[in-house]
Amino acid sequence: MKETLRRTVDAIQAARSVVVAGHVSPDGDTIGCTLALVHACRQLGKDAVGLSHHGVPVIYRWMPGQDALQPSTPRRDFDLGIIVDTGSVDRVGDGPRHAIESARQTLCIDHHATEGRFGDIRLVDPQAAATGELVYRLVRALPVRVDKDIADCLMCAIITDTGSFRFINVTPGTFRTSAALMRCGARPAAISELVFENRSFASLKLLGRTLDLLQVGYGGAVAWSVLGADVFRSLGATDEDTEGIVNHVRALRGTQVGLFFREVPGEQVRISLRSREGYDVQRVAAAFGGGGHTLAAGCSVDPPLDTAIQRVLAEVSRWLG
Repeated sequence: MKETLRRTVDAIQAARSVVVAGHVSPDGDTIGCTLALVHACRQLGKDAVGLSHHGVPVIYRWMPGQDALQPSTPRRDFDLGIIVDTGSVDRVGDGPRHAIESARQTLCIDHHATEGRFGDIRLVDPQAAATGELVYRLVRALPVRVDKDIADCLMCAIITDTGSFRFINVTPGTFRTSAALMRCGARPAAISELVFENRSFASLKLLGRTLDLLQVGYGGAVAWSVLGADVFRSLGATDEDTEGIVNHVRALRGTQVGLFFREVPGEQVRISLRSREGYDVQRVAAAFGGGGHTLAAGCSVDPPLDTAIQRVLAEVSRWLG
């Protein structure tokens, strides 16, 4: 890891222009890392561009610099292309992918163990609770000041990927990194409120509908809920409004796996998967071209909705044995 970190530092310092992108349907770790790297590169005098195929979800629009993120860029002359929070360039969306792949050198920064093998340089550590931890190590190794903007972005990355430090992926290093970010000005309480207690009207209505339609099967081991396209249309809701709802599905006592299916108008059927320790939902997501972590993953499946539900539940059943 030390040698890879050194190569990563050298690549960034040698580049004059940098493009950074994360995965589609971005979460706080993805947006936080993208912005932190853009801020750091600009401190170094680099021509840095940040890309996000699906834009920035409302709950992350307080983050410093988010208004500069673009869905794509026509530029194809970058010295360095960086993808964060995914190991597969296919997951960043077509616009960002074309810019990243055209760069003279590519870099992947990720904490997922199984998502692709993209990058001339791969700064990957599956033991990190969030990609934000790796970006913090990188920024500290660069001649960059970790100012409040960078600190808030990386604190958001860690808070969202650890569920406010509740998930099993948290390590002593996670707390040490978070403490260091606080000393640089990060505000964990304010960030937690902005992310977890700042829901739209449509989001709360979707949560209510999701819980009302909750189903249990497989001897109580699996809970799932389904929202059809008609629900999204009636509320004027988007998939962004479903952020975090799957955690309520998995919260049912006795349940080992929670799944949340939604038929977003004009999209594939999207599925979020959560599990308790001992049940690897990443394997289920991977069967449908998705990815994530052992206890938290996601994928998309072609419609129709009923068929998608049957296929995914069959795969869950197979892994449950």
